[in-house]
Amino acid sequence: MDIDTEKEAVWMDYTMLIDRILEAEQSARDVAEEAKSQKANFEAELEREKAAIHQKYLDRAQTWLEELKSQEEEKKEQLIAAQKVRLADAEAKMERAYTRYGDNWVDTLFHQTVDIQ
Repeated sequence: MDIDTEKEAVWMDYTMLIDRILEAEQSARDVAEEAKSQKANFEAELEREKAAIHQKYLDRAQTWLEELKSQEEEKKEQLIAAQKVRLADAEAKMERAYTRYGDNWVDTLFHQTVDIQ
């Protein structure tokens, strides 16, 4: 083999080596770009899931609060109804006492006010 042919062969080997290096570099860039894209997609999906979980807990809390309000409103109505019954009983007792002792009350209050005996 003469020197020119040998130089050509070496040159071809270098050219093939450089081509392989450039292909490997491009392949690495493609892999890196794909990884970057996947990372962005995963992050976006994670944010969507995070928002969905947050909304789920907000909805659950809202439902719980509405149930609690309803229970408290029912308790309030029961307490008001019980208070009205006690008030009606007290008014009825007072009315009966007034009917029975009304004249004595007037005399007693009058004498206590003017202090006459």
